[in-house]
Amino acid sequence: MSIYDVFNESGKSFNKEEWAAQKQAQRQEAYDMIEATCSEIMINGSAFQQYLDVQGRFDRYSVNNAILISAQMPKATQLKDYDSWKKSRVYVDKGEHKITILEPSKEYMRDDGTKAVGYNAKAVFDISQTSAKDRQPPKEQKSMRELVSAMIDASPVSFVPVDTLELPAFYDKEQQTIFVRTGLNEEQLFVCMAKEVAAAVFDFKHKENRDTSDFKSFCVAYMIGSRYGVNTKGFNFDNLPKEYADMETQTFKGELDSMRDVLGEIQTEMYKSLDKNKPAKSKEQVR
Repeated sequence: MSIYDVFNESGKSFNKEEWAAQKQAQRQEAYDMIEATCSEIMINGSAFQQYLDVQGRFDRYSVNNAILISAQMPKATQLKDYDSWKKSRVYVDKGEHKITILEPSKEYMRDDGTKAVGYNAKAVFDISQTSAKDRQPPKEQKSMRELVSAMIDASPVSFVPVDTLELPAFYDKEQQTIFVRTGLNEEQLFVCMAKEVAAAVFDFKHKENRDTSDFKSFCVAYMIGSRYGVNTKGFNFDNLPKEYADMETQTFKGELDSMRDVLGEIQTEMYKSLDKNKPAKSKEQVR
């Protein structure tokens, strides 16, 4: 007698083909959502800005997943699947709709002999959909001095303040230097530094000149600024580059992917700097 005889429904068989078809349908639904959302982002400034807000918060997520989140819950801040929330003793509210993202699966071989990674659709939920929605820890606020210092550490080139400069800041490719105009307020300084650091990273590490990276540097600066709560009212996305409207989806996502890469490089260095310069906790705080 087998232990599995205790299951009343043990006579039913698992239909592998049906299961695989269901998984494929879920994947296709996600890819269709990405395609449709991309078509909107490419021509609609508000939709484009909404995507940037999501990618800025979820800087470690892929472009595809940031697009999916933007389409389903653009205000999301923390995502986990049902089991992960449960392990944290947090429970998804009854009736909440899932958010679909794509999770890397197994490698497979294409017909041309190259390797590729498969993806599965995964259901996740935002913290706002759970029992922890009223227990979210307050965000740790960083001073502008801390942020400016972290941006200096994240830059691949040096900064030089100057009294006379036509622009608030300018990355000089020939001198491998970012010149910054004196007299700017703290938020102006941080935002213009972020844009020029992005331009320097595009040029210095990705070999992409200013003509092709200028708008993308603008987008990276917006994502960084919005992530740290810096005033971004000066950013306007009403007039997207005209070439975006005529791009193939994959080409357009390539543009977004390069922004994400540069964002990730800058953010990684900023995290290191902010963590390194974090003030030590007092004895009272430790208690």
